[in-house]
Amino acid sequence: MTKISKISIGMPVFNNEQFIRQSLDSLLLQTFSNFEIIISDKASTDSTSIICKEYAKKDNRIKYIRQEKNMGPTWNFIFVLEQAKYNYFMW
Repeated sequence: MTKISKISIGMPVFNNEQFIRQSLDSLLLQTFSNFEIIISDKASTDSTSIICKEYAKKDNRIKYIRQEKNMGPTWNFIFVLEQAKYNYFMW
């Protein structure tokens, strides 16, 4: 019996209201479904947080975390990596 691995997908975001739905829909429509999506929003000022909360409410594979302040892109990339539960990770 082959064990299917799970994957953690990190999505550091900031003011991505224009593209976040398309990105999440693309991930959620994959035939491989053993994954978690970790979204770290670095204090977006547009509707990114509303959209991400909407998706997280619909699909329990999505973990949405809103940061209190923008700590910069490098910090945000490292943060999503540190939140990963599974052995395999991708951004």
